[in-house]
Amino acid sequence: MEVLQELATKVLPLYLFMLLGWAVKRKWDMDSRWISKSLLYLLIPFLIIENLLKADLQETAVAGSIIFILALAMNLPAMLTKRLLGDDFDGNLLKGAFSYYNIGWFGIPVVMALFGEAQMPLIISAYVGNALYGDTIGFFLMSRTKGISVKEAVLNVFKIPAIYACALAIGLNVASVKMPDFVESIAQIVSWLVSALGMFIIGLTLGSIEFKKIAYKSFSKILGIRYLAGALFLAALVFAEQQFIGVLEKEQSLLILLMASFPIAANLVVFASFLETEEENAAVLVGVSAIVSLVLTPAVSLLLF
Repeated sequence: MEVLQELATKVLPLYLFMLLGWAVKRKWDMDSRWISKSLLYLLIPFLIIENLLKADLQETAVAGSIIFILALAMNLPAMLTKRLLGDDFDGNLLKGAFSYYNIGWFGIPVVMALFGEAQMPLIISAYVGNALYGDTIGFFLMSRTKGISVKEAVLNVFKIPAIYACALAIGLNVASVKMPDFVESIAQIVSWLVSALGMFIIGLTLGSIEFKKIAYKSFSKILGIRYLAGALFLAALVFAEQQFIGVLEKEQSLLILLMASFPIAANLVVFASFLETEEENAAVLVGVSAIVSLVLTPAVSLLLF
């Protein structure tokens, strides 16, 4: 019960921002692109640099690699799902939905609720692996949903500052550079702001959707396959890490397994909004998965912890 109380107190309030975004869209038809650009070009790069400077690089490499490999592997069930659904969904959108987990805006509050600051380095390391995939391969695939050339899609990847933020932060970490103490207080505010704005963007996009027209059967198949495949792949990767590497402690391994219950990253909506492509389907996938994970993550937390 303590796990449920902590999650309800620290995670559930973020969903109020999704409802707020929906209400604002319905009332004033607010555009989300300026928020998307603020997140992509300012707030997210700041968090990457601040948190990577505090991370253990060996742990970062292991946890980040597990999540990066997971993201790559999830393209396989995404392609299978595309075959099952035919032309109802863009194949590249499905790959993004399957591969990109909401570790930053959903996972960080969940881990803070369960462990406080103790496991923040691990969740940040996982976030880095997730961001490296999502902001390179993931963004490239979303670019391809617009039907643009491969060359132009590749060039779009290099417009995302997160990859430069990761490289800079790792270099500074190796050089033992430390952030001033006051930056940590700023980072706590920025982290909360990123979570709130991410949920707000989902709500804004959901506000333009006619829910009566949603193909719930198709979306249920997509999410069912995604959650099941993610759990199986993560279990295999964590088992392999325990057998052949052994860097992660038991509690950390369980926390990695919990990530299979996380929703689709709100960045999928941010990218779709930024690129002006597949916005409605991206919003529905992210929004519905967020609602599912609101129930699924606490249930899995009770089983694991």
